[in-house]
Amino acid sequence: MGVIVNQVFGHELRRLRTQQGVSLKALSEMTHYSKGYLSRVETGARAATPELAARCDDVLGAGGALRARLAELRVVIEPRVNDPRFADLPLGRAGEPPDHGRPAQLPMAEPDFVGRLEALRELDRLPAPHRVTVCAISGMAGTGKTALAVHWAHRARAHFPDGSLFAELAGPDGTVLAPSQVLAAFLGALRPAAPLPATLAERAALFRTLLDGRRMLVVLDHAVSAEQVRPLLPAAPGCLVLVTSRQRLTGLTAAHQLPLSTLTPAEAGELAGTVIGPARTELEPYAVRELVECCGLLPLAVRLAATQLAARPSWLISSLTERLRQDGELLLRLGGGALPNAFRPDYQGLSRSAADAFRRIAPLPGPLLSAAQAAEVLGRGGAEAEAALEELVDASLLETPAPGLYRCHPLLRAYARTLTQRLECGLLAAESRYELAAPALPVAL
Repeated sequence: MGVIVNQVFGHELRRLRTQQGVSLKALSEMTHYSKGYLSRVETGARAATPELAARCDDVLGAGGALRARLAELRVVIEPRVNDPRFADLPLGRAGEPPDHGRPAQLPMAEPDFVGRLEALRELDRLPAPHRVTVCAISGMAGTGKTALAVHWAHRARAHFPDGSLFAELAGPDGTVLAPSQVLAAFLGALRPAAPLPATLAERAALFRTLLDGRRMLVVLDHAVSAEQVRPLLPAAPGCLVLVTSRQRLTGLTAAHQLPLSTLTPAEAGELAGTVIGPARTELEPYAVRELVECCGLLPLAVRLAATQLAARPSWLISSLTERLRQDGELLLRLGGGALPNAFRPDYQGLSRSAADAFRRIAPLPGPLLSAAQAAEVLGRGGAEAEAALEELVDASLLETPAPGLYRCHPLLRAYARTLTQRLECGLLAAESRYELAAPALPVAL
């Protein structure tokens, strides 16, 4: 298979795996392919086989999308890569003239996307031919912000006849792309052979110029700040920018804000059913309801639990539900620690004051916490405590259902407990090492 086919398929496999919260180690265990081989497939160093695509389809619940993508790439791209008659032509559909001006960069939509009807209706109302529209989709890690953005973008393509641009502004490892890097990729898609301007301001100006008179959709995934997004905004009426972020990007003053919460119980049950399979969920409907409750209705957690069951067809759904009820941290270990990996960048981005507040407040019992109670627990003044709480809200680590009231998702509570335990273990270990070393220290200097 051609190198380009390998790279494109590998990118799709990695995107789908990370989107569903499955680690490379977990995928290796579920598919019975080595972790090293899967890693090389994802980087394009090794060719994927139809058998691998089929196995990954099954365990990731992709509904045949990976098999279809691999077959499509082999039919469309591979013959052109290997045929010298096409050596100097850019990739596209055979027999068509090259069209550098209409990029189509949207990744594959989740085949088992469910629910979000209100959010989809809200997005449907946004396209406008006489203005630029910016929409910021925010929410805690694992709520399916990217899945919603990509699903809607595919179904709204008719509104944007001049194509779509897509950029992942931050990776799962915490790597953050600078606006200049993103613009370099966008300009390369719009004008592949042209030289790049040197400065950020010049690249942003050229980007706006190239989009002038066009109706394009720009999807900016995993944005970390409004400052990162601003240079990437077009000025052409009819363009729409979808931004997903765990942060509440209040600095994008003209943006339409679309906060995304967890699924409804019915939506979460439907998602679990698509992954586990209706033959099993119809036999245990009550267990499915319990399962999604244990997952806090969080899409990523529901996928992790459902994928665990799909990979173990002999298990009863109720058996996993019982284990989840007995072990409050079991979900944090599924999928190679996909949930802690998703939560960690948000926690690590906090100020020291807010991080301390999260570790101490999040594990507290009770559905709601007032600002006054938080100040008492933290031993801080009211204004200082409220500033830390609001930073946690902006980072999607707390919710504020009403002014002065806060609540934390159950899985974030569990994550905060593990942070506290590790911190305490670290302090105890340090004290133990000190005590062991103490006899060797001089009594006085």
